Amino acid sequence: MTAPDTRLRPNRRYLLLAAILLVALYVLVPQLGSFQSSWHLLRRPAPSWTAAAVALAALTYLAAGLTYCLLAFRPLAYGRVVLVQLAAMFINRLLPGGIGALGANYAYLRRAGHSASQAGGVVAVNNLLGALGHGLLLAATLAVFSGSMAVPPGHSQSASLIAKLVIGLAVLLVILALVFGRRKFMSKVAEVRDQLLSYHHRPWRLPAALASSMLLTLCNVFCLACCALALGVHLPFVAILLVFSLGIGAGTATPTPGGLGGFEAALAAGFIAYHVASPAALAVALLYRLVSYWLPLPAGAAALIICQKRQLFSA
Repeated sequence: MTAPDTRLRPNRRYLLLAAILLVALYVLVPQLGSFQSSWHLLRRPAPSWTAAAVALAALTYLAAGLTYCLLAFRPLAYGRVVLVQLAAMFINRLLPGGIGALGANYAYLRRAGHSASQAGGVVAVNNLLGALGHGLLLAATLAVFSGSMAVPPGHSQSASLIAKLVIGLAVLLVILALVFGRRKFMSKVAEVRDQLLSYHHRPWRLPAALASSMLLTLCNVFCLACCALALGVHLPFVAILLVFSLGIGAGTATPTPGGLGGFEAALAAGFIAYHVASPAALAVALLYRLVSYWLPLPAGAAALIICQKRQLFSA
């Protein structure tokens, strides 16, 4: 398996960005008038909940490192893998759509003695387990909790807004399929299938890595929940998970570093769908991105410098 090729031609990237912006404008423009007071709410978040959100954001890197250690074909030093995850996060802030994180992890695995096919396979399986784990959490949560908790009863406006978001994300997925092409997509599926089969001699690794990946998702969801509580927004777990899922979908499809713009727009729209006031909805989205996106940048920059000095990205 070759290195992950996640590059898009500039015109295709612009097409995806235009689609994201259209969806965001369609959903959010009617709400923009009241967003001006969001900055006032951000001045006084509850310190305890904010500290909890920061701690949970830090735990995501520990979970990400554990997942890679479980999937690797050669023994990896856990502390070094976590360091690489921090560096990959920083690189990912500079490049769109996870390209930096994929490349950094691939380069480190090659440096750690993996062949090109092994390194590419580990990165691909990691992404697959991330999507699978998120889907399992979403399905299990919706099965356990009452459906009325997902969409508040009697609020047709909320249901309509959620429907708009889902339709918008579905359109984006269709665009992605057109961009990458069916034949290329099927070849990638075949490559991942072959890589999954290579774990047959140690089958416990895959479920353990899946559990670790699901832990990472839970840390992110609880981090968002803490940000909401820090600003006085109280929603059930299933609602927070759904809002976070909308943000992940939009952020992944947005061809900007770290999904910047699309992720925040989807989070704010999701909270608005649950009748959270527009200023509070945007404030929660911005606080979450401050905790999970901006605050870790200095640590990521330091990790990248250390990784470069130790030549962890050179094969």
